[in-house]
Amino acid sequence: MKKILSVVFLVLLSVSLMSISYAAELKVGDKVGDFKLGAALGDKDYGLNSPEFAGKVVYVVYASSSSADDNDHVSEALKADKEVQRLEKEKKYVGLGIGNQKDSPVPNFIIKQIAKRKQQKTGAIILLDPEFTIGNLWGTPHKVATSILIDKQRIVRYVYSGKTPAENIPKLIELIKKYSEEK
Repeated sequence: MKKILSVVFLVLLSVSLMSISYAAELKVGDKVGDFKLGAALGDKDYGLNSPEFAGKVVYVVYASSSSADDNDHVSEALKADKEVQRLEKEKKYVGLGIGNQKDSPVPNFIIKQIAKRKQQKTGAIILLDPEFTIGNLWGTPHKVATSILIDKQRIVRYVYSGKTPAENIPKLIELIKKYSEEK
């Protein structure tokens, strides 16, 4: 009987610890927590309160190496939209890529090369997440690209896990415009 109670206790304890270590799945309307992660280029740490992101609408793509290219079509559409580019130049909007290194079988030096290539191609700052910090903080899934639009108050306005459908891109662009112009 003691063994059964001990096993039940250990199972309950491990389940409760697992629920503590991972946040609930991110939803529109949630407020996101800040973080500190290192950049793929250089040795500076960034977070949402860093000058590059503070007071701006931020479009985040969080991906592992296996899903790094899943939302390139979204980045290309954002680069092609003149209004989004104006907002970026006016420092009201910015793109951010975060590489989930924890879920990647690819060596870190290759991930850094992929991130550098992405940063040069998109112009977005690319951060590296070696410990699944964002996944734990925001509840993003493992090994799946997740697109997140965060307004100036750090409220989620759009979230999609997986390859963003082409029909979602106009909605995302409109949300970027709407929340970038709000005071």
